[in-house]
Amino acid sequence: MLLTTPPLVTTWARGWSALRMALTCVAVATVLGGCVIRVVYNQLDWLALWYVEDYFDLDRAQEEKARALIARTLTWHRATQLPRYASLSRALLKGTEGPVSEAFIADRYAEVVELWDGLLRRVCPDMASLLQTLSDEQVEELFARLAEENEELEEDYSGVNREERRVKQGEAIIRAFRRFTGRLNPAQEALIRSETEKSHDLSSDWLRRRAAWQQEFRILMNGRKSDPGFEVRFTDLVLNPNQFDSPGYREIVQDNQRRFFSLVAEVLGTLSPAQEKHLKDRLETDAKDFDALIRSSEQQPRRQ
Repeated sequence: MLLTTPPLVTTWARGWSALRMALTCVAVATVLGGCVIRVVYNQLDWLALWYVEDYFDLDRAQEEKARALIARTLTWHRATQLPRYASLSRALLKGTEGPVSEAFIADRYAEVVELWDGLLRRVCPDMASLLQTLSDEQVEELFARLAEENEELEEDYSGVNREERRVKQGEAIIRAFRRFTGRLNPAQEALIRSETEKSHDLSSDWLRRRAAWQQEFRILMNGRKSDPGFEVRFTDLVLNPNQFDSPGYREIVQDNQRRFFSLVAEVLGTLSPAQEKHLKDRLETDAKDFDALIRSSEQQPRRQ
């Protein structure tokens, strides 16, 4: 899957990514990891806090602040976004009942990106406020953790040759399909591997882009206490990561996306009756989970 969100944003928003992945479904061949949407969603409050503290330890006041802003975000998301997720899941369900086109996959993906960007716009002010409370020691802890991640990613993406990366990517996509369609036949797996090999390898460019983003973020964090425009600059940094693209990078990314949407549509067109049933059951379960979350949220008192 192509990552378009700057790595650090997941410090705050990674807990929501499971829902994003679930909703993307076969459209982008990502995986929820076998978790039920309701289980994940109803634990997002502590999951989000846990992910934040994976990057820097919070003091008591910061933890209270984080809990409050997580609660506000969840309240907003339950009231305004869950119905849209439910609608999207049903659109996926209905759209896969017949032949699936590349355009249909692309449109559903665009809806997911729009929902994700809406969440980022919502959390950026709160995240900026929390980041401004960090001590110098916490900032160093944050960037030390990011440096560790960078080393791991370098090993994963640059430490192997292109052929090995292609094999790993193909296997990851096959596993994602299996969770929605059940076991794939040899021809379907061969198709996925073949098309994956034709995509552009952007590993080095993505790592360079990540490093550029983090460098700019480090500069921003150095002035977090005194910069009156910190929130605006942070929001721009989060919502406009394409500013760090090298020449021609975006065009290659878009070509990879078109190839991938075409692959998903082609694979879905080869499903057996058993695979179609597996997919339908999975999507129906997702839709029912969102309906249940909406009903439960309507019964809860609203928090401001």
